[in-house]
Amino acid sequence: MSRTFPVTALPVRLQESDREALERHFLALDAEDRRLRFGLSIGDDLVRAYVNRIDFDDHGVFAIHDESQGIVAAVHVAHAGESAELGLSVLPGHRGAGLGSALFARAIMHVRNRGVRSVYVHCLVENGAVMHIARKNGMRIASRGGEANAHLELASPTPYSHYVEWLQDQHANAVRALRAMVIRPPAARAP
Repeated sequence: MSRTFPVTALPVRLQESDREALERHFLALDAEDRRLRFGLSIGDDLVRAYVNRIDFDDHGVFAIHDESQGIVAAVHVAHAGESAELGLSVLPGHRGAGLGSALFARAIMHVRNRGVRSVYVHCLVENGAVMHIARKNGMRIASRGGEANAHLELASPTPYSHYVEWLQDQHANAVRALRAMVIRPPAARAP
């Protein structure tokens, strides 16, 4: 019997072992989606080079998976001193379900708990989804020449914010592990 699980807004922090899955996610974006995500239309080789440069230990990369453990939404958090930049993508069939907002909230918690004082998003003005998420989260937006910069000052971390992040990570990792066991059950042991 095959079981499937609905896609839920449950961000999981990605590790080095998830690099290929993240690459597949970005390669699944069409030319227009790549232009909106990266600011210009880039080919497969540049997508691969981008993914190969990601430092999964230093940067935060979070994703939401579908029932087959494929990445349907991802956010890359690039730290730069006391600020961080967020880059968000959601595959077309999964938009409008709150996945981008869930990833945004998870990324904000991640950087806040690491002492980052502000976060920003650089995007094309026509990227309505990212502009909507930025506005919804109280970001200040400045537009110029077809590009927009959204900026948000962050509160200092607290013991409670660290606890909530830890709890969310435990929950997400447990659900991911359970889904993986259902999709690929452990081999039967010989008697």
